[in-house]
Amino acid sequence: MKPAKKSTMDEYLKKHPFLKETAGLHLGLEKILSQLVKPVSFPEKADLIAYTKEGLPLLQQAGLQKRMAEAAAAGLGSMLAGLNDLMAPAMMKAAIEKWQEWAVQAEPETIQHFFGFLMRQEDGEIHELAETNQLNETMIRFLGWALIDALVPARVKDSSFWEHEAKWKRNYCPVCGRQAALAQLRKEQQGRARYLSCDGCHTVWPHKRIGCVYCQNIDLKKMHILEPEGEPEMRLDVCDECHTYLKTYNEEGAEDVYLRDWATIHLDLLGEEQGLRKKGSVLLASE
Repeated sequence: MKPAKKSTMDEYLKKHPFLKETAGLHLGLEKILSQLVKPVSFPEKADLIAYTKEGLPLLQQAGLQKRMAEAAAAGLGSMLAGLNDLMAPAMMKAAIEKWQEWAVQAEPETIQHFFGFLMRQEDGEIHELAETNQLNETMIRFLGWALIDALVPARVKDSSFWEHEAKWKRNYCPVCGRQAALAQLRKEQQGRARYLSCDGCHTVWPHKRIGCVYCQNIDLKKMHILEPEGEPEMRLDVCDECHTYLKTYNEEGAEDVYLRDWATIHLDLLGEEQGLRKKGSVLLASE
C-alpha cells in the first residue's frame, strides 16, 4: 500500500516547524467547530445581491445580524466545552475556562450583545465587556470570530459569486464588513487580478488591482513591495501614505495555506521591523 500523500499544509509545516503549535490550535479549532456547528440559513443569491447592492455587508443587515448573534450565543457553550481537549497553552486554557464561567452565568441577551459588538466592530464595547468581566480580550475576539465564521455558509464566501453575480469590488468584506487581512493575485487573460480575503468570516472577493486597499491611495510612487527572504509565494504590498502592509499570495494552488493569516504570521515581523501597521486581523481593534 502506498503511503498517504501529504497535504499542502503538511508540507508547509514541515518547512516551518515553528508554526506547529499554532497550526495545531487553529486546525484543531476548525475541526471542532465543523463537528459542532451547523451554518445559519442565508438568503438565496438574488436576495444576497439585492441586500448588498448599496454596499451594506450582509452581517450589518439588522435581521441577519440578529439571527447570527442568536445562533452564536446558543452555540457558545458547546464550542467552549468542545475546546476542553484542544491542545492549547496553559494561559489560553485558563482564559477559556474563565469565559466558560461567564457564559454559564450571563443572560442569553448579554451573550448576543457580545456577538453583535463583534459583527459591528464596536471595539469600545468589546473592551469594556472583557475588562468588566475579567476576560481575555484577544481570546474572546479570536474564538468569537471563529464561531461566526463557522456559522456562515460556505456558498456565501465564494469569490466567484461576489465577482460575477454580485459584482462586489469594495475594499471591505461583503459578508461581515471587515477590512481585508490578505490578498491573492490570480492569473487572467489580461494579466493578474487581485482578490481580498477576510480574517473574520474568510470570504474572498475581487478588488481593483492597483492601489492601497486601506486608504485607497493610487499613487504608485507612494507604494512599494517587500519580498520576504525564503518565501517566494508571498510579498508585502506597502503603502507609504498610510504606512500599512497587505500580505499578498502571488501564486495559486495553496490557498488553504497562504490565505490563513496565522500561517504567515512570521511575515508580520517584517512589517513590524519596517514600522508598518497591520490591519484586518480579528485579534486587532478595527480602528
